[in-house]
Amino acid sequence: MKLRTRLKVFKGMPDMTPIINVVFLLLLFFMLSSSFVQISGIKINLPKTEGENELGAEKLIISIDKNNRFFFNDEQLEWNSLKEKLGQFITKSKANTVIIVADKDTAYGEIVKLMSLSRSLNLNVYAATGSPENKKEQVPEDVRGN
Repeated sequence: MKLRTRLKVFKGMPDMTPIINVVFLLLLFFMLSSSFVQISGIKINLPKTEGENELGAEKLIISIDKNNRFFFNDEQLEWNSLKEKLGQFITKSKANTVIIVADKDTAYGEIVKLMSLSRSLNLNVYAATGSPENKKEQVPEDVRGN
């Protein structure tokens, strides 16, 4: 006795509308959840901090590497040209915030010099730091009794 089925094979193209909808929703989700701050391509080791700080203002980013070289918008500049370029940029832009991204091995005097320049131009100054490695409270070794 041979069994017959009533199912028929559908020959044609599958409906791509649900797949396209899912792809667009995923694209939208990843676009909205990504960070809009451009990260510089300059290799800098940021020091760690206890808390995290999110800024929502228009920003200027000045980077200093461990060899005390200054970078403004990923362009390497000498100190005098940095002062000139920063002044020109502020007159054209509504930005009032400078983020200093300095390598942890950068000389402190260079950071202070840059902060002083920024404050003389009436800019808010922030220092960028990396996220803490672990969120637990860290106790120094000499306090632990080791």
